[in-house]
This record gives sequence, structure tokens and C-alpha cells, in this order.
Amino acid sequence: MEKQIKLPSKWQFMIVVPFAALFMLFIIFGDLEKASELGAVRNLGRIFLCMLICYGILLLLCFLIANRKAFASFLPEKIRLPEQKKRQGKWYVFLFFFLVCFFCYLPFFLMYYPTWYNNDAVWQTQQILGLVPRSNHHPFFHTLIIQFFFGIGYRLSGTVTGGLAFYTFWQMTVMALVFAFILYRLYKRGTRLLWLIAALLFYAVLPFNAVLTICMGKDEFFAAALFFYTWTTTESAFLEPDVPGKKGSLRYAAYFAAGLLVCLLRSNGIFIFLGTSVILLICDCWKKKFTRKYLAGKTAQKAALMKKYGCTALILLCFLIWRGPVLNVLDVEPPDTIEGLTMPVQHLACTYLKGGELTEEEKEMIGRVVPLERLEEAYNPYLFDPLKALIREEGNQQAVEEQKAAYFKLWLRAGLRNPLQYVVAEVRQTMGYWAYRVRDELVVYNDYFMVGNPFGVETERKLFTYDAGLAMGKYLMDFQNLFNRVWSLGLNTWLMLFALTYAAYEKRSPMPFVPPLLLIATLLLAAPVYNEFRYIYGMFMMLPFLFGYSFGTE
Repeated sequence: MEKQIKLPSKWQFMIVVPFAALFMLFIIFGDLEKASELGAVRNLGRIFLCMLICYGILLLLCFLIANRKAFASFLPEKIRLPEQKKRQGKWYVFLFFFLVCFFCYLPFFLMYYPTWYNNDAVWQTQQILGLVPRSNHHPFFHTLIIQFFFGIGYRLSGTVTGGLAFYTFWQMTVMALVFAFILYRLYKRGTRLLWLIAALLFYAVLPFNAVLTICMGKDEFFAAALFFYTWTTTESAFLEPDVPGKKGSLRYAAYFAAGLLVCLLRSNGIFIFLGTSVILLICDCWKKKFTRKYLAGKTAQKAALMKKYGCTALILLCFLIWRGPVLNVLDVEPPDTIEGLTMPVQHLACTYLKGGELTEEEKEMIGRVVPLERLEEAYNPYLFDPLKALIREEGNQQAVEEQKAAYFKLWLRAGLRNPLQYVVAEVRQTMGYWAYRVRDELVVYNDYFMVGNPFGVETERKLFTYDAGLAMGKYLMDFQNLFNRVWSLGLNTWLMLFALTYAAYEKRSPMPFVPPLLLIATLLLAAPVYNEFRYIYGMFMMLPFLFGYSFGTE
């Protein structure tokens, strides 16, 4: 036997506990109806048993994966897998990955030419053409990206259709380049050929990636920015000593660009950036990089830290300048108040409708914002949009804007008296992102083919016949139905957390998991829809990268 089988250490026995507890909570909260039918004693027994099973499964899986080489040594030498080794990067390997992805996406682009047009993109196009006021409801920076490519296509073709097609073509190209980069990194890390092929199929053949690359939404570019921010943050975390010369400067430039794009391309991006920066700082302090002795004796490391946090400060400064002076000069309207208050409103609405303990004064404060007689009709525990629309049309969100502190105290006091209602509201509004099974099937692209629009843009298929195009639509819907039978958004989160569990088991840095975890955290605070694929797409597309980090060569 070439390797000894190693039993888990005390650290490994202990580190699995918090992850097992997290999975246990996902399972218990994901089935609240069952919990409500059982008594306190039976629920406690169910929690204990579930915790024990989760712990045992996680520990066993981590043990088996950690000792896979030792177990493989029992196999005949002819069928053993070769040793994993880092590979030398070759430009033509990157080109190969790009071309495979690009030509897998191209038929979708030609079949649904000029784009998959959704309501958000229609509104952004109207802003570009000056038909409606500019708004930062959907990040205006993304609107400017659309404007750049759309403008070129519009001037070349003289039509809105041509402008939309030009933008979509370059979005598809950029995403193919991003996926090729991820695959290239996996290739250089020494990922085994079988897993590399699986990752290539994941990016090139999976219809979700293909159709989202031709969908005019902010989610694709944000997902790309989130990956590069995750990658550059991981690289900067391991920067010891500082990389000299041009290569080091490019690394910091990439870190700055990726961080700024994360902040500018989604409203929750700034929270992901700030959270990641704080955790990065805590990690450096934990490793005693900020002690006087460390900084006094290691000039290169000191320079690396100053550059890293100098870039971080510069990103934050640029974001604040953009959100303040720049958007004001461009006459861009900010999003309305209610847009960012999903969870507080859902908490209070659930408390009011489920008979929670509220004073007359608190009910009167809620009534100033939303008509109480219409609240039950508009309240949907899984979707905030109907209640949000009611407040915009018949309510008074200005009351919250004018009395922020008072309404914050209202939310806090009501929550302390009615924790059960708050928990129920939170679970219902977010469970799609962490529960394995949910009440409704996931809809990925039902509303994205081509919405009605004031420009008269219609799908103009450039590939196959019209009937074949309908067949492709049927194929996409059938694949979505198959996906719902075997997969869920919650399963994506489970897989990511298991990869993090194993990384912690092997004492690897958690930094690659921090941005996607914070993405999930922001959804728990403000997800308007409980089960929306595009909101979690940034994490979904990083799964092969995260798996390669956790389970591949160190």
C-alpha cells in the first residue's frame, strides 16, 4: 500500500460540526409544515437525529475524499489514475476552450436573433433612446454598457434590432471568454481529464449557460465580475511576498477592476465587496500580518498589504463618487425606497396577517405605508412584487424615507415580540436558495424569449426553419422540466457548502467561498423572489472553479 489511511484529527472531527448544523437547519426549516404538526419533544428529537445524520454523512464523505489516494492504491496499477500535476499553460488550450463555448452558444444566438428580450432590458433601451428618464433601479452602469454596444450596432444597421443583436453578440463573446478562462485555470491546476471534460460540458453544453449569454440582463456580466473578483481576491490573499514588476501590477489592476465591477453591476454588489474586504482584513490580522514586528521585518509583505488595501480603498472611493456626483450630473434617478425593503416589509406583513402581537400605534404606522384593507390581498409569502406594487400605487413609501429611525425601531420591536412570524416570513421568502425541495418548480427562461416592446422588435431566426425554432423552444422547456426533477437552486448551495466543508477539513483558505457566500447572504436579506435562478447565477457558474479548488491539487 503506497499511502496510509489517515483517521480524522481532532480538528477535522470538530470543524464538521458547524456545517452539519447548517445543513440540519436547511432540512428542518425547509419543511416547516411537518414541524408545526409535531410537538416540542418530537421536534427536538427530529433535530437531534437530523444533526447526527448530517454530521455522520459529512465526516464520512470528507474522510473518503481525503484518503482517495490511499484507497486507490489497493487497485491494480494499470487502472489507477495518474498523479495530479500542474500543467504548463498553452495559448491554444485557452483558444480551444473559447471556441468550443462560442460555437455552442452561436446557434442559440442565430435561432433567437437578435436577443432574448426581457422587460428590464426594454426599460434600459428606452433610457438609452431618451424615451424615459434615466434610472439606477437597474444599475445604470450596466445600461451604459448596453448603450456602448447598442450604439455601434444601431449606427451600423440603422435599426433597434441591429443594435440589440450587436450588444448580444458581444455579451455572448465575453461570457465565452470568461468560461474559457475558468476552464484554462482548471487545466493549469492539473484537473484530471475526466473532470475537465465534465467542466467543459457544464459551461458549453448546459442550456442555461447558453441562453443566459444571449439574454439582455445584468446578471451575466455581474456573474463574470463576481468570478474574477473571487479569483483575484484569492490570489491577493496568497500574495506573499509581493509579486514584482509588471505581473504584480497587472494582478492589482485586475483586482481593482473586478472589485469595482462587482459594486457597479448589481445593487447588492457593494455589500459583497465590503463583506469580503472585512473578512480579508480579519484573515490578515488572524495571521498576524498587521503586527509591528511583521511589518517592520518584511518589506515585501508590507508593500503587498499596502497595495491590496490601497486598491480596496480606491474601489470604495470610486464607487462613492459614481453613486453620488457622477449619477447626479447624469440626472439618473435613484431606485425608490421600497425596492430595498423586501424582508422588513414581509416580516411585518406576516406578523400583522398571522395575528402577531402589535400595538395600535404600530398598526397605524404600518397603515401609513400600505393600505391595511388591501394587505391580505397583495401579500404573497414567496413573492414581494404584488405587495411592492401596492405600496407604489396606493401606499406611501415616503413615510419610511422621512422616518427611517422610527420604522427601524418598529421592525425591531415587533420582531422581538413575534420571532416566530419573522422566521416564517424569512423562510418563505428565501427558501428556494437553500432548501433542496420547494413548493414551485424553478422557471429559468419562461419569460425571456421575447417580450412585447414599443420598438416592434421580434425574433428573426437566422438558423433553421420556424418549425425547427419551435422545436428548440420545446427542447429548452423539456430540459428545464428535467432539471426540476433532479436539481434545485438549494442543491447548488448545498454543493458549494460541501466544497467549503472539505476545504475547512483540509485547512485550506476559505477565501474563494466568501464572495459566493455573501451573495447568498444578500439574497437572505433582500430577495424579491424566493426561487429566481438569475439571482444565484454568479454562484452557479463558479461551482467547477470552487470544486477544483477544494478537491483538486493544493
